[in-house]
Formats: sequence, structure tokens, C-alpha cells
Amino acid sequence: MESMSQDLQALFHHDIDVRDAVQFFLAEDASRDDPDVTPMKLQKLLYLAQANYLASTGRRLFSEPMDAYFHGPVVYRVTKMYSGRQIIAATSNGAALTTPDLPEDVDTFLGRVWQQYKDWTPAALRQLSHDQAPWQDNYVEGEYRCNIPDEDMTEYFRSRVPAKSRVFHDNLVMLPAGTLAELEEHEDEIADRMAQFFDA
Repeated sequence: MESMSQDLQALFHHDIDVRDAVQFFLAEDASRDDPDVTPMKLQKLLYLAQANYLASTGRRLFSEPMDAYFHGPVVYRVTKMYSGRQIIAATSNGAALTTPDLPEDVDTFLGRVWQQYKDWTPAALRQLSHDQAPWQDNYVEGEYRCNIPDEDMTEYFRSRVPAKSRVFHDNLVMLPAGTLAELEEHEDEIADRMAQFFDA
């Protein structure tokens, strides 16, 4: 069992610094003709990245917790870095927004999150997060920093978000429902065919 756990760790990098995920999204946005990532949009991109990564791998993408605030899920640490409503790339005063050096699988995964949501407005992403159970079940009006448990994001994205709306990790294999049961049912026949193939 321990070697399987080590194999999974090799397949899925996890617990990156949230600042690297922030830097990735801001660098992607800065490379566009019309950047539009505000602090609110950035927070929703981080939420969608974390929730999809949890659902795909069972591990956190970054170690910072997600909290439920009035405007949706946020990473508290990032609220201290960026606040207000300005487009972040436009207010960087010429500071270079470079893509961080990330593990290849994480870079690919964040690229997929970006492609899926880059054209969504901050308001549309806010509404999307408000329509989802992880925020609805954990936000308490008037409370400060209501934690959104990893289990809530994992369960919701695995079971209630359609596959076409999810972002999957590159090292994940998707099988149609019932495939494993069908394989079990015909395992002797499959084993015989495999033996014939390798003996040939």
C-alpha cells in the first residue's frame, strides 16, 4: 500500500505555494490584449483550480484553505495580496508578470483551468460559485472566514459537476460507467487473450 501511495505522489504534485498559482493566472492574463483578472476573478480561479484538483487527485493543489465569504470562495492569504476591483495586470506598474516554475503536471492543469474560465467575467464566476454547494453549505452571513472543507469540494465536483464542466488532471484516466464491472465479468477471457497475444 505504501508503494501505491508513493506512486500517486509521483503522478500528482500537490501543496504548491498558492502564490505560484496566483502568479500563473496573472501571467496568463497579462499576456492577453485585454487582461481582465480582478481580485474577485482571481479568487474564483483559485477556487475552481483547488476544487477540480481535489476531485481529480484527492489531494490539494495548494495548502491554503478555502473560505466562504459574501462574494464567494476565497483564499484569505490572497485577499491580503490583492484587494479592490482593479484589473491586476493593469495596476502592476510595469512589473514583470512571469510564469512561475511549476511541476509539468501542475502547469498543464492550471493551463486547463485558465482555458476553461479565462473568458468568464468576475460576476459570472461569482455566480457560478454561489450556485455550488461548497459555498452554499458553508457560508454563514455575518461570520468571518467560514472554512470550506476539502471533502465538500471533492464530493461536489466528483458527483454533481458534469464531466464536460470539470477540469481533469493530465495523469487521470476516465472510463465510462460500468467498464470495471464489465472487465471483472470477462476477466478470464481477457487474461486468455492477453496470454495469447504475448505468447505469439
